[in-house]
Amino acid sequence: MTQSEGQLSADVIHQEGGVVERVSGDEVHVSQSGVRSISGDQVSVWQSGVWHVEAQDVELQQSAAVGVRGESVSLESSASAVAIAEYGELSNSRAGFVVAGELNLTNSPSLLVLARRVNGNVETVLDTRGALLAGVAAGVISGVFYLLTSMLRGRRD
Repeated sequence: MTQSEGQLSADVIHQEGGVVERVSGDEVHVSQSGVRSISGDQVSVWQSGVWHVEAQDVELQQSAAVGVRGESVSLESSASAVAIAEYGELSNSRAGFVVAGELNLTNSPSLLVLARRVNGNVETVLDTRGALLAGVAAGVISGVFYLLTSMLRGRRD
């Protein structure tokens, strides 16, 4: 195992407690820690906060992550801003954006879901009507802002 300035690297890593900049290995287990970046083949995170996780198989339990990417991603009582996977499973979790080939959802609302196949109830905060209204509102606000700035520039000349 190598350790330098908050970076851990080894075939198998068990990180418990503390804050680490980067963790990488074939098999990574993180518990009650804060980690900026995790990469590996198999990653499991328990009661921890992570900025970015990228692995073949990712499992988060009672944890939070900003970005999660893997072939298989599982969130159990966890939260993620963005989750990208070929196969995803969310149970009692929250996610902002989820992109997956196949997705199993159990009591897991999200802002936006893009998936080829979804099993379970999809609870999106932003449905089709809401997305349309948000787009119209953003367009109106942008147009008003543009007109106001054009008028103010015209007065200065």
